[in-house]
Amino acid sequence: MRRVAAWALCCACVLAGLRPAQAQTNLRILLLRHQFQAVVASAGGLIVRPYQTGSVPLLTPDITTVIDVRPNAGGLLLAGSVQTQAQVLVSPLSDVPLTLDGQEYRGSMLLVRDSDNSLRVIDVVELEQYLYSVVGSEVAQSTPPSALQAQAVVARTYAVAHLGAHEDLGFDLRAGDADQAYNGVVAESDPVVNAVDATRGVVMLYGNHLADAYYSACDGGFTSDGHELDDPQPYLQAVRDPYCPFSPYMTWNADIAVPALLAALQASGDLPADVSASDLKDVRAGPADNSGRLLSVQLVAGRRVFSVRAKAFRFAAGTRLVKSTKIRELSYDGALVHVSGAGFGHGVGMCQLGAAGMAQSGLGVYAILNFYYQGAILTQLASYQRRITAQAQKTRIASRR
Repeated sequence: MRRVAAWALCCACVLAGLRPAQAQTNLRILLLRHQFQAVVASAGGLIVRPYQTGSVPLLTPDITTVIDVRPNAGGLLLAGSVQTQAQVLVSPLSDVPLTLDGQEYRGSMLLVRDSDNSLRVIDVVELEQYLYSVVGSEVAQSTPPSALQAQAVVARTYAVAHLGAHEDLGFDLRAGDADQAYNGVVAESDPVVNAVDATRGVVMLYGNHLADAYYSACDGGFTSDGHELDDPQPYLQAVRDPYCPFSPYMTWNADIAVPALLAALQASGDLPADVSASDLKDVRAGPADNSGRLLSVQLVAGRRVFSVRAKAFRFAAGTRLVKSTKIRELSYDGALVHVSGAGFGHGVGMCQLGAAGMAQSGLGVYAILNFYYQGAILTQLASYQRRITAQAQKTRIASRR
């Protein structure tokens, strides 16, 4: 209790009083790829420019409220008649959000022609506005306030840590399960906006680095350590979670069609191509880690036994069907593989439903974060950025000597 209280007192100082002014942090969120048309609109008007510093508008803002963008061999074709280079930025003329194919988003839309002559659409959006949607896309607005605030902190930390993660493709994060859910303005609500604003600029650190702020829907009563994501960290420990017992994902069952399972495992390189459904004789659970998650699944095909990574098995079966690798029972009846288990997701870091359970028990944001990220501390992003800049300057000066 003393450790939690001291940690909370330290963190309270981060949130107390007026927050320091911060430079705007913009993110590039990949919304769509392999498109052959995108329609961007705003009732308040649009500004359409080449994506380069000092460029002038390509269309007249005061009459442009809808723009149709298509890729072609020369770059991009706007409104069926204006030929321009391969990247354009479409921004709202006023505070009215943009709509992309009918769905509202904050920020500006970067449209890029890819090498396969298709279209990539990226939302360039300010960090806190991005979080207004992420928090509401990840958890229900009815989630207790302290759990919403915890979600805001971990989502912010995850986002900042992934700046430049896909620089070769021109974006930072993807909208969806591969990074963070992001459904645009429709996911915003007053409770969510209040939670983001209450933690504005706050991120988690461990040592001198941003924490790897992983999270999942439900840990099944026991969190995973970082090895589940091939990222062992001292603050990502496997611990029993008593706050998630009433989750709807504490027990689930799945039936898996064998031909599709084998085809997916072969496509990923986890199973030889010569194994057929008629060869399969049994499916068995392999060893488990100390959180109860399987490390491997054994497939018996004739006289051969193949040990497949449990994570590969789950992805091949479908992650919404086999919801986690915390598998309790596994069997094969000659037609279907039957699976029962607990949890939803990898279980590393914060359990979203466990955080809600903690909040319902009266625990605050500090207790929630300290439980799931043991030893991590909170700080203002602006303070962290100043420290990193100062360290970089010292390194440059030292390298010149």
